[in-house]
Amino acid sequence: MKASNINKSGMFRIRAFNTDHTCPLKDKVYSQKHATSKLIGGIVKPKLVDHKRKYTPYDIRSDVKIYLRVDVNYSLAWRAKENALISLRGTTTASHNKLPAYMMNITYPGSHIRLKKTDKNEFLYLFVALNNCIQDFNRCRPVIVVDGSHLRGSYNGTFVAASTMDGAVSDRNESIIKAVTKMYKNVPHYAYLQ
Repeated sequence: MKASNINKSGMFRIRAFNTDHTCPLKDKVYSQKHATSKLIGGIVKPKLVDHKRKYTPYDIRSDVKIYLRVDVNYSLAWRAKENALISLRGTTTASHNKLPAYMMNITYPGSHIRLKKTDKNEFLYLFVALNNCIQDFNRCRPVIVVDGSHLRGSYNGTFVAASTMDGAVSDRNESIIKAVTKMYKNVPHYAYLQ
């Protein structure tokens, strides 16, 4: 096509037009709209500012369909959410690198706080026993409750908490009593089933 401006009016006059299509086949096949995870992440970022808000990849897919009129799959929506969260809060690695500054025994006198890293200087685990908890342990019944929760995200792992308790103790998971029995062979172990 050849066209020219008509006296700077914003209108154009077509001087020549060729109806033969010369574009490559790939331009015909891939003519659908595409959106990247970074683009979508930038769009949904304001909705993730409130950390309490539940905003799932399914919600992102729905919003992208409404606002951009583009269908995206679940994994693209998930990556978009991850990009937005990293943009807002930084990476988990950067957060782990800040732990030594926060967790110092000087900050919590009498407490036992230990940060363990791998040989590559990567975060492995953190042990925290605050002084108030240590002091109150002597006043509790000799029952220790252990619970574990699987962590999600790039690091996975398990969060394990041990505490003492007054009242009924329930062991809903047999693996906890098995693990404790293996570790502490000379100590009696009991599980209360409701």
